[in-house]
Amino acid sequence: MSDIFISAPLTLKSDTNPHAVKLKVFWKTKKRWTPTDVAAYHKAVPAIAEKLARERYWDGDGDIKSSTFTCEDFAIRILCEYASAAGLPVRLATGVRAYRNMEVYNSAEHGEYSSTPMGFAHMAMLTYGAPDMQRIGINTVTVSSPELLLPGDVLAQTNDNDEKRAHHIQVVHSVAGGRIGIYQGNSGVGNVASKLFRLLGMNPANPIDSSYTGKTPEVGFYKKAGASSWNYENLTTGKVISDFLKNFQLFRWNFDGFNK
Repeated sequence: MSDIFISAPLTLKSDTNPHAVKLKVFWKTKKRWTPTDVAAYHKAVPAIAEKLARERYWDGDGDIKSSTFTCEDFAIRILCEYASAAGLPVRLATGVRAYRNMEVYNSAEHGEYSSTPMGFAHMAMLTYGAPDMQRIGINTVTVSSPELLLPGDVLAQTNDNDEKRAHHIQVVHSVAGGRIGIYQGNSGVGNVASKLFRLLGMNPANPIDSSYTGKTPEVGFYKKAGASSWNYENLTTGKVISDFLKNFQLFRWNFDGFNK
């Protein structure tokens, strides 16, 4: 099990009142990630991704809606779906703080989130952005070549800007015969007009806010076209881009880091 470190102030020996600690448990950690668990995760990803992409729900007005995700949020949901069902730990760090599936309760940080895997995902999604995939050794580890990618691995679009800062995420769905299938969430107008939305009291980065900028997941694939060239086709929009994979860095979740 992953460790939760709890400290309490020292008191006089005569003070017999116990120090009470309350935990926020989104799901229980029952074991650590092992190579067997990691392999099982990769095997399970295609079915999880397809389920989430087709997910429907009833809104407050009785209408049927499709689930929507930003690009990094879709990757987080896939991870949490598997880890929570298997009783495995998750630790995701952002510039704000690190989020764990079991934490010491803090009303300011946990009060509005349900004690469920969805609650954890919503909490982490609020501040976790595409650049957080580049926290190598913390959130992710690198994958050295496209040929080594596995379902559930992350493609971060970074190499098309001078800062090499990730601004879009794709999740590997399948790998076979020189073809890499992907799913991707996307962002709507709230992503480019976030300052305006915040002035209006809305937060398009918050998946439980009515202004959430996520969109229905799209599906696409890369086809190897040369020694180091991979052409891309988005099957949802029909868009085709030659040699597109060169714009991405390749990552895998840092499963060993989740154990710490």
